[in-house]
Amino acid sequence: MARGRKTTAITVACPICGKEYNKNGIGSHKVACQRRADTERAAQAQYAAVQQATAGGSRAQGLVIPPPPSSPGLRGAPSSAGSSPGPDNVDNELVIEQDRGGATHYRGPSVEDLPEPEEVHPAPRDEDQAAPPSPARASPSPSTNTLRLPTFRAPTGPDLPSNDLRVDDFLTISHPHAATPPIHKHFDDFTRTPPPISPTKLNNTPWHPFKSREDFEFAEFVLKAALNQGEVDALLALIDRVAGGRSALSFRSYGDLKDAWDAASRVAPAFMKHKVTVPYKKEDRTYTMYCRPLFEWSLGLLKDPLLASKFVWHAQRLYKYNGRTWERFVDEPNTADGWWKVEDALPEDGSPLMYALYADKTRLSSFGTQKGYPIIARITNLPSDIRNGEEYGGGQVVGFLPIVEDENEEGKKGFTTYKRIIWHESFWILLETIAKYGKTGYRFTCGDDVTRILYPIVLILVADYEEQAMMSLNRGPKGLSPCPVCLVPQDKQMVLGLQPEHPYRDAEPIQALLDNADLTKRQLDEALKPMGLRPVENVFWKLPHCNVYRALSWDRLHAYHGGLFSDHLFEEFQQIVKAMGREAVIEINQQFDDIPSWPNLNHFDAVVSVNFTDGQKYEDISKSIVHASHSVFRKAKSKQGYMLLKCLRRYIVLDILAGLEVHMESTLRLYANELVKYSQTIKEYSDAFPGKNWNFPKCHTHQHIVDDVMEKGVTKNFNTKPFEKMHGIIKGIYQDQTNFKDVEAQIARIEHQVSVARFMRSRINALDEAVNKRLTPKEPKADSFQFAHVHLGAPTQGTTTISDIETTHATEPDGRAPQWVKIQSNDVITEMRYIRVDYESRVTWQMYTDHLRCNPSFHGAPRYDHVMYKINDTKIGFAQLCFVFVCTFMDTRQPLALVHCLDVVQARQTVDQDLGLCRVRRSRSNQNSYRFIPVTSIIRGALITEDALKSNDFFVIDSVDGDMFVRL
Repeated sequence: MARGRKTTAITVACPICGKEYNKNGIGSHKVACQRRADTERAAQAQYAAVQQATAGGSRAQGLVIPPPPSSPGLRGAPSSAGSSPGPDNVDNELVIEQDRGGATHYRGPSVEDLPEPEEVHPAPRDEDQAAPPSPARASPSPSTNTLRLPTFRAPTGPDLPSNDLRVDDFLTISHPHAATPPIHKHFDDFTRTPPPISPTKLNNTPWHPFKSREDFEFAEFVLKAALNQGEVDALLALIDRVAGGRSALSFRSYGDLKDAWDAASRVAPAFMKHKVTVPYKKEDRTYTMYCRPLFEWSLGLLKDPLLASKFVWHAQRLYKYNGRTWERFVDEPNTADGWWKVEDALPEDGSPLMYALYADKTRLSSFGTQKGYPIIARITNLPSDIRNGEEYGGGQVVGFLPIVEDENEEGKKGFTTYKRIIWHESFWILLETIAKYGKTGYRFTCGDDVTRILYPIVLILVADYEEQAMMSLNRGPKGLSPCPVCLVPQDKQMVLGLQPEHPYRDAEPIQALLDNADLTKRQLDEALKPMGLRPVENVFWKLPHCNVYRALSWDRLHAYHGGLFSDHLFEEFQQIVKAMGREAVIEINQQFDDIPSWPNLNHFDAVVSVNFTDGQKYEDISKSIVHASHSVFRKAKSKQGYMLLKCLRRYIVLDILAGLEVHMESTLRLYANELVKYSQTIKEYSDAFPGKNWNFPKCHTHQHIVDDVMEKGVTKNFNTKPFEKMHGIIKGIYQDQTNFKDVEAQIARIEHQVSVARFMRSRINALDEAVNKRLTPKEPKADSFQFAHVHLGAPTQGTTTISDIETTHATEPDGRAPQWVKIQSNDVITEMRYIRVDYESRVTWQMYTDHLRCNPSFHGAPRYDHVMYKINDTKIGFAQLCFVFVCTFMDTRQPLALVHCLDVVQARQTVDQDLGLCRVRRSRSNQNSYRFIPVTSIIRGALITEDALKSNDFFVIDSVDGDMFVRL
């Protein structure tokens, strides 16, 4: 407030927006509010006019859209409008024009006349900012009373099975283009494993063009070890001396190795150098992009006989029989609706070749002065274990985008738009051939000797929010519509429904605005502002059968673990705990440390004052944060802390459901219902403690998870985690194998060698496997400690007796066996300290394994794990392992465990319901507290921690994985 101005508590209503404002500030607010309303009213009118003009050809909200009309598309980018329909192979060769220096040149639009820097719209933090009205909707808002899943209804038709139906049977209905009748399989007969590779398809010299296997393996070792020229020469000299001139290696110097790599590099398409020239302020600026031909790389995978049988080509709808009806489930992309819609749009003999593309900047140097901008591709026709793996057939770096930086121009609107033009012009170099053959088709004989007409299609775009804003040309979190895929207003992002409350973006009206020659650049910018878009043509508009706004996918890593949790919920948690004082900090850190260790779960001894850069650590903290802190908040009677824990519990449930590897109609409905509960809980917290604004993109984007799963399968299909793992390879190359000059060229060359080595290694391993199987057929080994689904290991030296156990545990409550176990005190037993339990997941119906310990000194500390075990056919229990052994009596070997039992508390307290706590309790009766159980009654391991407020009470951490959550 200005010096000398008198304060007043009087408020008046703004006649424009209707909100209450301080009387002294209403004048300036009315001017700003009127200006904003006039601008947005004009923009909405323009947007509505464009929609009306294009209503006849408006695209559906679904994933599939018709090919773009013949137009220049990207300014300055070559057009495929002249392509003829039908397969167009151009002699099966990809032709790329280059200059003598090996660089391809593209010239883009000028941005010299862009308007001045725009007005910044910060995220609203209090009632002093008027809410921006939503732009005209592209489609009516859906009803929020029920979640619509029309394609998840039970199938009907005369070809469906009606006899011999059993619970858990599977039904597969393929797309009509597959010309395959419905397939009914019983649970034990159902498999999706591809047929084995024929030995006739294997190459007997898979290391070619290396002269020998030894040459290739030496080159592979040098590559992995990142040896430089001097080290290679020294190593070769040493090998020659040790071998006395009789080494199997043909290499004598680093030059020989380099020549071998040059020859081998031709087995796969290498990176090529391209130039992108776009003028800025009447001055041409040229940037370099390295990329390998994306489509040609794909053909290399397709013609490989080792991978050919693993490709899937048709959409399928999978169902599981629950005893009453068939319930549909989705996992892989081809089981979801998007793939089905793509096939609907293709010719009957067309085969979709589906891509998942990822791009993101990463720091290569420790201080971030050198950056890389990799593009990584995966073929979604391959199953997820191959596609998301690190071996041949997994993700592949296919390009490096130019990084556009200028400290003198950074922050200016023109330069911000310029960077997006460069991004989309550069990406077009990678996608140009995809766009062509996605329209015409490409006839190709695959490695399974089947000739197909391929239609390359970008099905999934994987990125964090910042990169999605680049892909969608969204203005980011400060725009009026910050979501990359829908038109949610900035101040409505925390309001979530069973399904999206706001319409999805539609490319056609936006293209019409950009093509409207009657609009000035300023008018165009103002027309796009309510939609939160930049005035740049989107490269993905040129791709047939790709709607960029539906291909963009929610990212669990950055939206949840490294976003909503780490930057907001956990940050709020840390602030509350620190405000409570040092004792609260110490107690919560101690309770985190007291949580038992669990496989693949990071263990923490301090979290309150620690920040991480690893999303996995934040995910692991979230799993136990409620259990480790609720007692502190309750003792301190912290209303804010308790309400935040309720928000955290809602988030944890959403995260578990979002991460399920199989989704059914029931789990999708459960997620949608929990999303509404989360939104309501956050609103209650925000109303009670209004210090934080919860209207930000990562509080909204999970609104689209259900649609994303329906369209593209489960979230692991579009999680950035497997893509970001590949950043480590690129950073390693930069730090260990470059001279820090002309970095992109060196990284591209060495990364290509890595991909060639991976290709050759896969073939050598396949040959070795076939030869070993032929020479020494595997016979199952007899395991004397395998009992049904449980294997016991780590036996102690020698044997003992039941009397010895009674003596050892004499200071504990009575451990006499129940009547159904009759063991004599002199029966000989063998103590076991390791238990491997195989169990069928309730989520994926596949087998998983828990590795459990019952050891007084495991890595120097006692380790007695907890288990879930079967009491009878309808009841389960929990217990802590005390002693595991195999007893031989009456000529029969029996595996038994002495356990400390924990009974499930059925009458749940209010706090347990609010925070989702599963409470178990030690029996107060010593007779019932300890007992012997058959080891074969163990279902799986359990992570259980003690309640700090109540002795003998414990909590089962149900968030440890999806299976445990579903069971409880």
